[in-house]
Amino acid sequence: MKSAHLANNPHSTYSYWNPRQNAVFIDSVSRRVEDEPTKRHAWELYRKGSPPGVGYDPRGYWRGGPTDPEYHLLRIAPWRVQVLRGRDLRSRIWTAVGGA
Repeated sequence: MKSAHLANNPHSTYSYWNPRQNAVFIDSVSRRVEDEPTKRHAWELYRKGSPPGVGYDPRGYWRGGPTDPEYHLLRIAPWRVQVLRGRDLRSRIWTAVGGA
């Protein structure tokens, strides 16, 4: 269902929050990646390059590896990123040249 939503409107927002009230908001354009070399590259980056405690072997979710039909990859192109520091509510905003 999310694929259909993105196909209709690729604009998306991602966010992160922690209990100290620090937050990040990312406004972006997200598109599915279909080419196998890119999907395989992302798979290997995550499998081999994730910091301890963050990464995992994705084969636990997609047994067929990077060619598993259920494995989907998104290319996220941010055009605005806001970082909010909870301690004093200071905010920094980055925007891409040319915007969305």
